[in-house]
Amino acid sequence: MPRWLLKPKYPSDFAEKFPGYGSEILQLLYDRGLDTQEKIDEFLKPDFSQDIHDPFLFKDMVKAVERINLAIENQEKILIYGDYDADGVTATVLVEKILRRLGAKNVDIYIPHRETDGYGVSEKNAEKIIADKVNLVITVDCGITNIEPIKKIRQAGIGVVITDHHLAGENLPEADAILDCSIESETYPFKKLAGVGVAYKLAQALFLSPPFQGGVARQTQCSRDGVVNNGFSAFEKWLLDLVAIGTIGDVSPILGENRTLVSYGLKVLNKTPRKGLQELIRVSSLSNGEELKDLPLGSDLYDLDVRNVSFQIVPRINAAGRMDHASLAYNLLTTENEVEAIALARDIQQKNTERQKVADQMLSEAKEIFGQVNDSQKILIATKAGWGVGLVGLVAGKLKDEYNRPIILFSHDDHKYIGSGRSIPEFNITENLGKCAEFLVRFGGHSQACGLEINCEENYQNFTRRIIVLAEEKLKNVELAPTLEIDTEIVLKDLDWELFDELEKFEPFAEANPMPLFLVKNLKVVEIMTIGKDAKHLRFQLKQGNLVRKAISFGTAEKWGSQIKAGDIIDAVVEFGVNEWNGNRELQLKIIDVSVGLSSQKL
Repeated sequence: MPRWLLKPKYPSDFAEKFPGYGSEILQLLYDRGLDTQEKIDEFLKPDFSQDIHDPFLFKDMVKAVERINLAIENQEKILIYGDYDADGVTATVLVEKILRRLGAKNVDIYIPHRETDGYGVSEKNAEKIIADKVNLVITVDCGITNIEPIKKIRQAGIGVVITDHHLAGENLPEADAILDCSIESETYPFKKLAGVGVAYKLAQALFLSPPFQGGVARQTQCSRDGVVNNGFSAFEKWLLDLVAIGTIGDVSPILGENRTLVSYGLKVLNKTPRKGLQELIRVSSLSNGEELKDLPLGSDLYDLDVRNVSFQIVPRINAAGRMDHASLAYNLLTTENEVEAIALARDIQQKNTERQKVADQMLSEAKEIFGQVNDSQKILIATKAGWGVGLVGLVAGKLKDEYNRPIILFSHDDHKYIGSGRSIPEFNITENLGKCAEFLVRFGGHSQACGLEINCEENYQNFTRRIIVLAEEKLKNVELAPTLEIDTEIVLKDLDWELFDELEKFEPFAEANPMPLFLVKNLKVVEIMTIGKDAKHLRFQLKQGNLVRKAISFGTAEKWGSQIKAGDIIDAVVEFGVNEWNGNRELQLKIIDVSVGLSSQKL
């Protein structure tokens, strides 16, 4: 059970600085680091016309644009080298669309196979690029750590533009231009763009540059392929559904520029003209069932939010690369044929179902390998022959959430170990992989997620010993028990419509801007009952003073049903929202955790 942790209360001078906000809203602003009126305004009122940075603030953007424009002008052979997750696939689609929009005709894409190619630009694929007589390679969501393959490509006289957002190693590749917001020498002011976000900045810069400057877009009539007749500004925004999916899928923080991109991207997604996305939404049971083909472009087709994207759309896009090849997802996002879109969406839906079954089995097997975990184990590592390479990262993430410590899982055969890791904020996993580089064929990632490859059992054993020592040193004074961070304590009567209206301004909720959690103490359980087809959920009537409010908790009937009864006094950590049913709207609490009996015993 998680230990409850109330976030530090905002200081008095913070309240004095922003006198127009109530205490709950002040706490949320403080938690998110919004300490100036400018930051608050940008956060609460995202404005695409004001909050998007100039793409030419990237120090190499001029170089990138000039090299790509030269390739378009001379009709050179351009290869977009992508990645197999939702971020990489959406970035690949976006860059291809923009190049073709600008008149490039000799454009191809390559998305590596997760198992046979691995992540990034490999030596083998560098040789293939050279053999295929490519003139320019544009990487998306990869490339920053592929020093030798990029060097080989450049030595063959092929241009390279790298767009990435992953952490770099000690050295940077020798490329014509590097666009990566995370490298130390980068001048771009926002450092947390996803791969598709960096690709989008490249698209913006290309359209702003001579000889285009948006002129091509103005000459085209409105149609459902996303091309509109009022200049690049409109075309640019129709790409934002891809940006939203990739950014949410990468679990990038939804603050700063990302918040504006995702906010507008969700609006576009709810109007998306992409036939593949429409069918994916349909098979995900997110469609409202209305006939879409007769609705004019720009109509709201859906009511999707970050959770829908994160838990239903992204896993299905990722399932293509995890269970087969990401080209399925690429084809889905690019097809203009309705029959093909239906077939692709159904295929991906089936692969997602298979993915869920295999991942559940791997989760159980990893737990068996770990056995009884104690506090001295600061990192957990497991390997098994036959585990799906495409699923080790997904399962590692679930285990990291459960054990609250770094997890690395490998799939191996006789000679090769391919792994993926997920970590906690206190342990930068990719940085620490760098301290084990002598045992690794390659690696890359972020502070809390990584991929790696090892070429023999001896190196695997040496790596395991080294990373365990590093984790023990870094985490020796860190309590690894799971915690539940609570924004603030509140009384039931203050969870009212006025607060709900203020909380709506914080949407979309996602990474670095989570759904607020409130602690409500001394609630009397007036009624408790199981609900749902399998009676797995609980519905409550909770009373504090003279006020009674409905609450619900999901998947907790077995855990709490025998512990809580009518008449009990509980403390509850809740999310606060609205239940809409049959045209009616009422305030409702969603219970995340409870403490029965002694007040605050989990704090």
